[in-house]
Amino acid sequence: MSTAILAKQYLEQGKYKQAEQVYRQLIQVNKQDVTAIWGLGEVAYHLNSFKQAHDLFVRCLSIDPNQPAIYLSLANACIRLRKLDKAEQALNFAYQLNAKAVNTLLVLAVFYCEQNKYSQSQRYIKELQAIEPFNIRAFALLVRMDALCFDNKDNQAYLSVMLKQLTTQENKLSKAQDKLSPENKALLLYGFAELSHKAKHYEQAFNYFYEANALQRQQINFSVKDMQPYFSSLLSTFNKALLENTRAPQPQPVLTPIFIVGQPRSGSTLLEQMLLGNNKITSAGEMALMAGPIADGIAGLTGQHFPQGCQLLTPEHLQKLASYYLTQLQTVAPNCDYIIDKMPSNYQSIGLINMLMPHAKVIHITRDAVDVSWSIFRNNFAAAEPYFCSLAEISEYHQNYQSTMEHWNKLIPDFIYNISYEKLVADPEGELQNLFKFLELEIHADCLDFKDSERYIGTLSDVQLRQGLQTKYQKQWRPYKHFLQKFWLELE
Repeated sequence: MSTAILAKQYLEQGKYKQAEQVYRQLIQVNKQDVTAIWGLGEVAYHLNSFKQAHDLFVRCLSIDPNQPAIYLSLANACIRLRKLDKAEQALNFAYQLNAKAVNTLLVLAVFYCEQNKYSQSQRYIKELQAIEPFNIRAFALLVRMDALCFDNKDNQAYLSVMLKQLTTQENKLSKAQDKLSPENKALLLYGFAELSHKAKHYEQAFNYFYEANALQRQQINFSVKDMQPYFSSLLSTFNKALLENTRAPQPQPVLTPIFIVGQPRSGSTLLEQMLLGNNKITSAGEMALMAGPIADGIAGLTGQHFPQGCQLLTPEHLQKLASYYLTQLQTVAPNCDYIIDKMPSNYQSIGLINMLMPHAKVIHITRDAVDVSWSIFRNNFAAAEPYFCSLAEISEYHQNYQSTMEHWNKLIPDFIYNISYEKLVADPEGELQNLFKFLELEIHADCLDFKDSERYIGTLSDVQLRQGLQTKYQKQWRPYKHFLQKFWLELE
């Protein structure tokens, strides 16, 4: 096996440190090795070092400017750095180099969808479908944009062909003539589940949702029960003594991070869009820094993994980790004083955040347990986790989440601002007034008016939020009560 292939395998397996080591070895042999530099950029990107990734991709293209795939990587880095004009420019370069590349057309379609530019998005979908008429990812994007409907006669022939792919062993409609992959089958199932939901065919919709989730669950080799020792260790590690006696030295902070935490689908993107109405605040999106490089740093400094390693951190260790986090966050908006990190799972790291950055602002958004659990089950997440695709394990994980948040609220209540999604929707102005007092900032009119905004939204909520704030709250699981009762016994 060649060294380059080994490095690529490490990258695809998520073994980023090993991949980085091998890519650096290749660059020592040849400083102009575009593939190795590109690979090093992909490692940096996956470790949330987006500025470093950006610079490495630019370096690649200075050596060989005719690589469409590298322009796509550069565009991804630019998006994370909120350089949307530069991202668009990179995507257009990729398109000019090869206007028939399906992946480029799909990335362009997604890019414009996430900026509320649906006509431009659909232009690239049409170009893609001229090459692959029944491309499954294009179908999923059309469903996401609410551009397909069972009742629309113009859609019926297309939907009939797409549906047939679920009932055949071979995906004979794709250009590659490949067998239908689990990922593509899941995309089809989620797509037809949403179309059935919109048509109020709730039993059929539930069956599609259930099959899609069951298919994804088969690809996962651990369970929520396997996580129980971790949660137990988290609660036992962080206590009053640890938080009172271990602090990073606190120079004048260069910026204030705002953490929005909670369960996925709890309203974090809505809250983020509201906060962005204040021009002193920007967002870095969902940053995997706390569970990634910061946790790795703790293991490297103490010899023990998170959370146990937190007991061995010195003030100097904490200062180093805090400086790293803030530096990475600042690359998104070098001149901004308040930057949002809306990674929901950061709720697990609230104690560590308090140790590292006591000046940080932590906002915990809650939502009705059944509603948020159903919404998780209903949506297709990129990450393969059991607590996204098993009704029983979603419920089990929710209990761990609640126990963890009860622990933090008891231990450091003044450090966390708790806000209810239901109350926010019912009284947005009143709830935001109180929240902005906690942030020590002013509420602006734009915090309440973001309908039809072309602001970039890179989450599952993008299309829904373009419709503006929906003040009439509905329990989304109610049409599925009959089907859910066998899994969740206590339903209102």
